[in-house]
Amino acid sequence: MGFWTAIAVIAIVAIVTESVIRIIKIGTRHSENIERIKHGYPTKDGAEPQFTGFPEASEHRPVEYSERLQ
Repeated sequence: MGFWTAIAVIAIVAIVTESVIRIIKIGTRHSENIERIKHGYPTKDGAEPQFTGFPEASEHRPVEYSERLQ
């Protein structure tokens, strides 16, 4: 293996590794933000959730069996 071939292989491995790390960071940030929104906290970037789609803490109540069937 020549010098330039080794440089090319190292560069390709570095680019692929950086891409994988970025994808993992994006996925981790996304899942953390979803958990924060579920609990009513602002996201990591400071944005307030406008519509969470999840019940507020005051709305939690036992669900009757007959309500589940409807």
